[in-house]
Parts: sequence; C-alpha cells; structure tokens
Amino acid sequence: MKNNVEFEKVFSDLKRMGNSISSAKKTYELLKALNHETSDEEVKHLIIEFNEIKYESNTNDYFYFYFPLVSYILYYKPKYESDILKYLIGPNFANGTTETEDMIAIIIGAVKYKLSEDENYLTHESQDCVVNELPRLEKQIGREIQVCWKELN
Repeated sequence: MKNNVEFEKVFSDLKRMGNSISSAKKTYELLKALNHETSDEEVKHLIIEFNEIKYESNTNDYFYFYFPLVSYILYYKPKYESDILKYLIGPNFANGTTETEDMIAIIIGAVKYKLSEDENYLTHESQDCVVNELPRLEKQIGREIQVCWKELN
C-alpha cells in the first residue's frame, strides 16, 4: 500500500504545477493511481501526459524535476524505460557525462545529494528503483547516451 503522505510530499511541486499545466495535473493523478497492476494502456496514457509537461530549466533542475517521476514509474513499470530514461540521461550528457558507468555513478550521487538535502525528494519506491533497477540498466543507459551523441552530431 502506498504511503499517501509520502507521495503528497514528494510530488507536491507536480501537484502545484497542475494548477496551471493540465498535463502536470493529469500526470499527477495518473501517478497516484500507478501500481504493478496498472494496465499498459493506462501507463501509455501516463507517459503521453508526462511527455506533455515540457518542463523548461537548466540541465540540473530539469534532471532533478524529472528524476522522482521517472524512478517512480520505473519502479512499477520498468519495461517503459525506453520511453522515459532520456529525461535522466539527456541532462547529464549535456553536462559532459558520456560514459555509461559514469552516468550511473552521477545519477546515484545526485540522488544521495538530494536526499541528504530533502528526505522527501523521492518515495520509497523511487529509492528502491535507484538501488535495485538503475544499476541493471547499463545497456539501456548506453543506448540513451548513443541517442544523445546522434542528436549532437
């Protein structure tokens, strides 16, 4: 069972953003309903709304905004990594991280830093994803780095 208080704290910025951006509101509502039994159709709808948010900021803020969302979705639906992993890889690539091992280390280090600053940065599900899933995504992270290289060229 999800901890609703924790969820509310972690995604409070997304909820507030939903007051002015309809895709953020829909993403928040769909995230709140997300679980292991969520259908593929519902997840695809979530990803469509998620992609519509169009958060604009510098690379670090962009990464830190999307990380809780991406890791939460991947905890429940890891097979959708190809649809959303770019939100973590792209900004770090833009900051100069171009090797898979370094990318994983940067992401894990960033998460530890943010959690030391704010214990409500990630849900327990997202933290589990970082610890247990992210290190297994070497191939997928490498693929996203190659996509970044192709876009750069």
